[in-house]
Amino acid sequence: MKLTLDHTQRLNLHALMGAQRADVGSIRAIWNVQDRIALEADEEKAVELKREMVAGQERVVWNPALSVPAKDFEFTDPEVARIKAAIQTWDSYGANADRRWLQPLVETLFPTQPNEGDSK
Repeated sequence: MKLTLDHTQRLNLHALMGAQRADVGSIRAIWNVQDRIALEADEEKAVELKREMVAGQERVVWNPALSVPAKDFEFTDPEVARIKAAIQTWDSYGANADRRWLQPLVETLFPTQPNEGDSK
């Protein structure tokens, strides 16, 4: 499956996937996806990305007024399943704050099915 991800989606998806609990084989598979979607050094510089330590955890922040072009990524079915699992098990949905980056992913990965009596 091809997904076009902007830098905000890439950064947030990277963090979501990194928060998954898994066995060693799954962790390596998650790392593979994270490595592919990670911003390159010039992209990090372009959005003024900074890493901070907060309560012993790394936090990534960037300038929301800056951006880099979206990129296409091709994911295998197992990788798509891991991405879906990360989104489905995330328990911190911020309906407003996260909608801009999350909604396009949700609509692509979890298409709605029309109701059986729906005439659309």
